[in-house]
Amino acid sequence: MFTWVKLILAIIHFVPMLLFSLLLFRIRIKPYWKQISLAVLVGSLLSLINNSPLILVCIICILLMCVWKYRFVPALLIALSGYIMPVLISTTVIVCINITQDEAYNVIKNDLTITYVTGFFIFLGKLTFLMTLYKGRLGFTFLSHYTRIPFNRENVGAYLYMIVVIVGMIYRHALSDNVFSVVMPIQLLSMATILFIYVMLSKELGFQR
Repeated sequence: MFTWVKLILAIIHFVPMLLFSLLLFRIRIKPYWKQISLAVLVGSLLSLINNSPLILVCIICILLMCVWKYRFVPALLIALSGYIMPVLISTTVIVCINITQDEAYNVIKNDLTITYVTGFFIFLGKLTFLMTLYKGRLGFTFLSHYTRIPFNRENVGAYLYMIVVIVGMIYRHALSDNVFSVVMPIQLLSMATILFIYVMLSKELGFQR
């Protein structure tokens, strides 16, 4: 049943993901609040119908292609990067809270108090990271509106990164009883993180063109 509470929770989930996508690549936000707000509303409503992050990634891709005129592959790279950052934060918070508990995660995960506390700290972690990106003007600048990422030897890491994240999104609940794999299987999350660092830093520092 549709409720305003579910819609608000969906917005709280989607907004950080969208903002991470934009701030990670230092994309201008202020002139486009109306378009961003519309994307948030549409994405949140669709996520109530089908709770799949692939839908949210598609909404971000469409927004990037229509408003900022990015091509599809760079838009997908940006959107998937915006997805992976909240996953990393969520996993880190869940693992840290689990360390403070005496029982295993699969035993305590249905405890409402722990669930609410975990959710609060995840939101706080996302907000802190977003404010750090914004205030520190951090992020990557190698992507422009018309950047192409051709499928060649130099860019194989970027394509592999995108494939790994998409596979992780599809199988995100495969090992949900494992505290390290609640949001995404730890093997895929680790591989995606390594590829993200390699691709972004090598591009930003000019090792790849």
